[in-house]
Amino acid sequence: MSKYLKYIFNFAATGVLFGLIISLAFNYAYGTSSYYPSAPNFVDHFEHALNAVSISALLWATIGELFGFGSFIFSIEQWSLRKRTVINFVTYYLGLSVLAILAGWFPLNGVNFAVFTLIFVAIYVTIWLYSSYRARKEIHAINQKIKKK
Repeated sequence: MSKYLKYIFNFAATGVLFGLIISLAFNYAYGTSSYYPSAPNFVDHFEHALNAVSISALLWATIGELFGFGSFIFSIEQWSLRKRTVINFVTYYLGLSVLAILAGWFPLNGVNFAVFTLIFVAIYVTIWLYSSYRARKEIHAINQKIKKK
């Protein structure tokens, strides 16, 4: 049980860290004079800015847990790589879509959702291709070591 509590804490902390870094980067990029943890229209839903930051931190923690626990899908060895990839993709896409909407990352309409989807797919495919390349390279190195013996 303590192992899972450690996972929950670490994944949540990682999500909050990445959320903070990304939100700071956007604030600097847009040259804002006040800190916005998310889009200004999200912050406007709250009476106090501190509430917006608190809810953003909870959303970031949830995103960290989504991606942290979602990565365990690839440890299910009984499933094919294709099945693990599809289930991982669907889990990440559905989870992040809901959380992005809650966080007010984009106005909820067809065009913005399509753009979000395209960006998500591009990032997912890029990371998947890099991970596959790295795994193939590692397998090749292991095979070379085996051949030398």
